[in-house]
Amino acid sequence: MGESHEATIQWTGAAPMAHLLLAAAQRPYCESFSQETDGEIHVSVVIHHSNLQQLRDIADALLIDFAEIEENN
Repeated sequence: MGESHEATIQWTGAAPMAHLLLAAAQRPYCESFSQETDGEIHVSVVIHHSNLQQLRDIADALLIDFAEIEENN
């Protein structure tokens, strides 16, 4: 069996921003989930990849996209 790596990015906040983050997370090797609790939405994005550098590159790109979304909203 080959190597498997996983990273999780989590965020909690208002629904409009959550929808933008979930849309940005729709990419290969990513699974996204959301759950509403007490009027806030909790978003989790799990990244899976067999290559650690590729996982890191995906996570970095996703974090950059998330930061841009937060800055523009």
